[in-house]
Amino acid sequence: MARSSLRRYDVQATYAMGAALFSVVPLIAGILLLLRNWDPVLGKIIYGFSGKFLPMLGICIVLAALSGAVAVVMGLNSAGQRRNDQERRSWIGFFLGGAVVTSSIIVAIAFLMLRFTL
Repeated sequence: MARSSLRRYDVQATYAMGAALFSVVPLIAGILLLLRNWDPVLGKIIYGFSGKFLPMLGICIVLAALSGAVAVVMGLNSAGQRRNDQERRSWIGFFLGGAVVTSSIIVAIAFLMLRFTL
């Protein structure tokens, strides 16, 4: 059997933690995009349809949510298994992935509620 088979729970735990750590990067990029276009006087996120803001924000949100969901599923599947000697990685992947999925949903809702088109 291969050393990095996804059937092994310790490998799933490692991939869960890696996916969770990876999902933080597009989440931070999406938050920075929103903060860059935030106008405190209007209290709105200002953007135009001609720019690249909208597609880039969508890509950041989707990429963060999908990789966070993968981390949640793999972390939950491998946590608590007898043959998993990397149980801490499973729980890190599960909780960090869940936090990223929740945060990406909050970022998407914040954009939808506070958007202002030029």
